Amino acid sequence: MTPRMKTHWAVRMNHRNRTGGFAMLCLILGLHMAHKDHSIVVWLALVVQFLVYPQLAFWLARRAADPFEAEIRHMQLDALCFGAWVAVLHFPLWIGFVLFTSSAQNLTNFRGARGLVQALMLLIVGCLLAGVAIGWRLELQTDPLVTTLAIVAISLYLIAVALDSYSRSMRLHDTRRTLRANELALQEQLTEIQSLQAELHDQARRDALTGLFNRRQLSDIMDHELARCARDGQPLSLLMIDIDHFKRINDTLGHQVGDEVLRETARLLGERTRASDMLFRYGGEEFLLLMSGDTLTAQELAEELRKCYASSPLTSGSSPVMGTLSIGVSTFADHGVTFDSLIQAADQALYRAKGAGRNRVEIA
Repeated sequence: MTPRMKTHWAVRMNHRNRTGGFAMLCLILGLHMAHKDHSIVVWLALVVQFLVYPQLAFWLARRAADPFEAEIRHMQLDALCFGAWVAVLHFPLWIGFVLFTSSAQNLTNFRGARGLVQALMLLIVGCLLAGVAIGWRLELQTDPLVTTLAIVAISLYLIAVALDSYSRSMRLHDTRRTLRANELALQEQLTEIQSLQAELHDQARRDALTGLFNRRQLSDIMDHELARCARDGQPLSLLMIDIDHFKRINDTLGHQVGDEVLRETARLLGERTRASDMLFRYGGEEFLLLMSGDTLTAQELAEELRKCYASSPLTSGSSPVMGTLSIGVSTFADHGVTFDSLIQAADQALYRAKGAGRNRVEIA
């Protein structure tokens, strides 16, 4: 329960319980006093205490800077006054039990064990002050009607407290259930956000058309791969792959066919590479294959890719498009020891392959 809810509930509940409970206490104490010789001052105090004071306490609490603390002070005043009334009435057993139980219950509800101790102390202080003022006398008995009303009053009070406790428990249960539902919804949203972030991260690393790693991912990987090869003394080769006469395909058959050729090229190259090799779309119609192995191994794989590609249709339909590849090969550390130098060497070899008639493999 939030402080605002707690304050609202305390003020509302105390006003309702105090108004009804004090009215019944006024009736019980009045019936008991009717058979005794009490002065007009005591009767006036009875009316003020149990009929006027509940409305005044509610009015003051609603206008206080801290209504909750104001209600606590009012309950403490209740306990002090109830102790005084016990002494004024000469300690009637059932009336004393009702006054003690109600004041102790109220403060305990709001302050726990600390409130119980405060109630006991205030009851004793009120009793002592009144006893010193009017003298001590012990009259434990109450007539049957007063006893019956006292039993009814304490029973109704305990039922009211139980109903309030049940109402609070149900509100707390509903609040917890709502919080759990909100927590689950938030967790689902976080999971969805994390999934979207992972998807966006993957999209940033991959080419949208072919699904291959893109040039940005190549830059992120190369430094690590070159450092590993230098440390372990292993060769690393680059295959710069270009689709021959791709511009002619786009110009004569359209960009949709050109896109289909790019996708099919990515698929064919991917099928012929090993799981440890990494294939990238380098840009336009150029692809780059990063593979472990020396120049001879890279040349053999490049020739296999070239021959397979030349014999495979690149589009479906009645008139499939056929194409060829030109491939330039460079190897760490034969042709360079940095990413830029290896790319430049493979690019120069690719340029020679195209210059020599295309559909060729050239070594840097």
